[in-house]
This record gives sequence, C-alpha cells and structure tokens, in this order.
Amino acid sequence: MKKTLSVLAATLASFALVRPAPAAPPPVFEGPGVLSSIGQSSDIAVVKVLLNTKLKLGLDVKPLAQPADLAGQKSLVVVVGASTKGLGAAGLDVARETERAKALLEAARAKGIGVIALHTGGGSRRGKTTDDLVKLVVPLSDYVVVVAGGNKDKSFQAAAGARPVPIVEVESLAAVGDAVKAVFRETRAP
Repeated sequence: MKKTLSVLAATLASFALVRPAPAAPPPVFEGPGVLSSIGQSSDIAVVKVLLNTKLKLGLDVKPLAQPADLAGQKSLVVVVGASTKGLGAAGLDVARETERAKALLEAARAKGIGVIALHTGGGSRRGKTTDDLVKLVVPLSDYVVVVAGGNKDKSFQAAAGARPVPIVEVESLAAVGDAVKAVFRETRAP
C-alpha cells in the first residue's frame, strides 16, 4: 500500500512539473489600416461593412492594395478567398494575384505592419486556388480568423506550420467582427 501511494505521489508530482506553457496573449492591432482582398472574392464587401460600418475601424479599403499603399499604416487586414469572376473583373489571373499578395504581405512584414487574415466564406468557398492562397497568407499573418465551416480539415493550422499564428475559429460571419474587435485597439481620428 505504501509503495502504491509512493508511486502515485511520484506520478502526480511529475505531472505537476510538466505543465503546458501558457498561451501567448493575442497580438494587438491598431489603425490606421488597410483592408484588402487576396483572391478577389466578393467577401471583402461584407467584411468592409462589418469592420468599417459596424465596428467603425476606419480602414482604407483597397481590394488591389500594393506595397506602396502600406505607407503610414499600422495594420493590414486581408480577406482570403479566390473568385475567378473577381480576378477576371480585376484584370488578374491567379499567378499575378499570387505575386501581388506575396509582395504585399512581405512588405507588411518588412515594415512591421500587423497582418490579420480573414476567411469568411466557410467550406463552400474553399477550393484549390483558395487553399493555395491560404498556404501563402497564413504563415505571413499575425492573427487569423476563419469561419469554422471553412476549417473542418484544419488546413489553416497546417498552413501555419511551426509558426505560432493564433488561429481563431468562429461559428458565423457575424462573429468575425467580434474576433477582430477583440484584438483591435480603438483609435480616434485627430
């Protein structure tokens, strides 16, 4: 009996020593900022209303943002989702949109601009092109919000790889705003 209690005590003590590291606090973002699209889906229109009209973040909306558009900015919010119709309307093909996205995200990283990536389309808006864009965007982001239905396969976590990118799953598009508001510091115009 004493031996069993000793083994049990030793086992419990070892569990007490092996605690998972506390989760890092989420990053904090602030304005001014730019809202752009990666993939040119129409989802940016809904996100614009959610973030600028409802939450009043005052982001500059530039669906085709270029690195030069980041001058003086502190945050970049990108809506990831490919649309062949949207790409065509913008005069882009997948290769050119991928190049633009990579240049934009790398410029943000080089300038120390925080990047929030959003995927709001759910599972029905996933496909090869969107998945390829997710693999590009997530590792270059500082915070990711995805409607849970679009991440059933945990591809956003897989895209992050070893980089500790906070990936927040929400149940609905409406909840995307709450997830962004939780990390976006309010700024007032002068």
